[in-house]
Amino acid sequence: MDMAGGPVPADPRRRSVLAAAAMTFPLLAAGCKGVGALGTPPRPLPDVAVLDNAITAEKLMIARYRATIAGSPGQAAFLTPLLAQHRAHLARLRSRLFDPRETPSPAGSGRPGGPAASGGHASGLIALRAAEEDAASALIRHLTEVTPSLAQLLASIAASEASHALLLHSRAGHR
Repeated sequence: MDMAGGPVPADPRRRSVLAAAAMTFPLLAAGCKGVGALGTPPRPLPDVAVLDNAITAEKLMIARYRATIAGSPGQAAFLTPLLAQHRAHLARLRSRLFDPRETPSPAGSGRPGGPAASGGHASGLIALRAAEEDAASALIRHLTEVTPSLAQLLASIAASEASHALLLHSRAGHR
């Protein structure tokens, strides 16, 4: 009430400032605690670990193919389409996972190694076949741990890798 006994007119600006100040204080107090005020981060879903392993396996497979092609240029026409499929697998897997820690690497990077990097034509193909079979089996083992959509993708990639193993087996047998 004012001095004349009437109501005091409300000042919307004053109320807004007071309301904002009242809401800001708890936020500032929480901010003083740092990131700890947010609590512990949630544990990643099983999909994240499985995707990370599948991505690493595809990178290794690509490196094995590149090493085998470099060691046996006569096999390039046969192996290049299979290598392209592994690159497509890697792209699909990467599209399912956002990892802020990962820095983009130049296309085609990867260190050659593994059993496919050494030996002759047939031994390189045999090593690739074994790697394809192992990769397909590893993917199949994880199907029950992940979401249905990821399981479908992993099953598709596993089938592709199993077919690669059959192609490599038939090709190595003819050499």
